[in-house]
Amino acid sequence: MALELELDDEEEDPEFIYGDIVHDTEADEPIALVVVNIPGLELDEWEFEDGDTLADKTPKYPDDDEIIVVTPLDVLEQHIPRWGDREAAIPLEDLVEEKIPFAPFPSLQLVRVEDSHLRD
Repeated sequence: MALELELDDEEEDPEFIYGDIVHDTEADEPIALVVVNIPGLELDEWEFEDGDTLADKTPKYPDDDEIIVVTPLDVLEQHIPRWGDREAAIPLEDLVEEKIPFAPFPSLQLVRVEDSHLRD
């Protein structure tokens, strides 16, 4: 019984962390995207310049789904060649300042295809 309790008490790894390689499940031809930030926001909390939220733009996903910010792998490698040496997410302000293209996605729209260098 003690073994079962220990297993139940262990926290699961988060679904996405900085450096995970993911695919957009809705893309016709998925490309490698890198998780660069997890802002801790839900879809209805991310507002675009036009006033719409990510929830408005992705109505088939729950409004309270977590936002995952990604950038294409090849783009990230151009801007930050040593991105794989980082141990923390790239702040959104840095992405904007460095003019690194990024996009917010509902977590449920992404699938992890390669684990981050930070996972055990």
